[in-house]
Formats: sequence, C-alpha cells, structure tokens
Amino acid sequence: MRPTDIAEQVEALAGCGDDFGARAYELTDAWSAAGAALEAVEPVLRFMENHPSIDFGSPGPLVHFVERFNGPAYVDALVASIRRRPTAHTAWMLNRAINGAENAEARRALIETMKQAREHPLADEAAVAELTDFLEHQSKAVG
Repeated sequence: MRPTDIAEQVEALAGCGDDFGARAYELTDAWSAAGAALEAVEPVLRFMENHPSIDFGSPGPLVHFVERFNGPAYVDALVASIRRRPTAHTAWMLNRAINGAENAEARRALIETMKQAREHPLADEAAVAELTDFLEHQSKAVG
C-alpha cells in the first residue's frame, strides 16, 4: 500500500465520532489483509499529530497496528513525530517505546526526546501533562 492511500483512509476516520474505534479496527484489519507494513507508521502518526483531541483508545487499533513494526524504523518515525508535534497519545507511545528499549543508551535517548518534547512550542496542555507524568514515572523507574 502507498503511504498516500493510508493517509487518505485514516483521515476519513476524523469525523467518525463514537464510531471511531470500530471504524479504526475495520481499517487496520483491511490494511493487514492488504499487506500494509511499515509504510503505514508515518501516516498514522501524522494523523495523530493533526487530530490530538481524538480518543484513539487504550492504546487503540491504530497503535496496535503500528506497534507491530516495532524496531529502529518505527522508533525513528515516532521520535520524528514527537519532534514535529508532540501529542498526549504519541507521548504515551513514546513512553511505551522507552519501557521496551533494548538497552540503557536507547532508553536515555528516548527520555531525552521526551524532555525536549515537553518544551515543544506545539505541545498542548494535555501533551505537556502526559509528558510530565511519564518523565516522573521514568525517573522513578531508573532508581
């Protein structure tokens, strides 16, 4: 699948309201059936950046789908998204990446990204609150 097709399809979810979760599951099932892979990550993250007030779920079908491709390319795309526009949901995803980091150096780099994101001029109140909470949690997890 082409990233532009994925971007158009996910954008169509923006006005779904209470049907968002069900429609997102249908869409990610269709992507899976079509063999979509890592090319879906950036369009999904950009959708989250552009629609920070949507309730994506806990973590929701879009996150479940993109986290299938967890690895360096996924983490790089997530970090790029956070640097463009941190949102409460992508902050949560970053925290999940920190928790699953392969080594202490990767963990430190992701925590530094989280610290920088908290100061980002496009981070709204919800994002800053999430980032602050996660940074507090991560500082306790270290020791």
